Amino acid sequence: MSDNPLHRVLTGRHEVATVSGAVLRFFLAEARLTDATCAWEPVCDWDFQHAYENSLFDRAAMERGDLRANSDHIQVALDALAGPGSYFWSDGDAKAGVMTTNGKTPEDCGLGLAEVRKRCEGAT
Repeated sequence: MSDNPLHRVLTGRHEVATVSGAVLRFFLAEARLTDATCAWEPVCDWDFQHAYENSLFDRAAMERGDLRANSDHIQVALDALAGPGSYFWSDGDAKAGVMTTNGKTPEDCGLGLAEVRKRCEGAT
């Protein structure tokens, strides 16, 4: 492993400690955010990264063999709630993820799926 703190390596783990002391944790929505039974599922860093990268592209266009950006993709910084550098992303349809940098779960940070659903629907 490199001593350079800017060099990042996927480890295949759900919880990753960094040289700065931050503890990264990765979660994916186990179903559509609109599904009442949906919950955050802990996943390893490479599953999170793979899902995130797929969310950047238009799924329907890819099925036709056309590489297009996903105009419905959203990403929101969660620094104040889940630690500096943490974020939420969604493909605008069925996939969503949260990376926390304070070692906590999304629910511990006030990011339970009920709250996320309300924000996605535009409720306050």
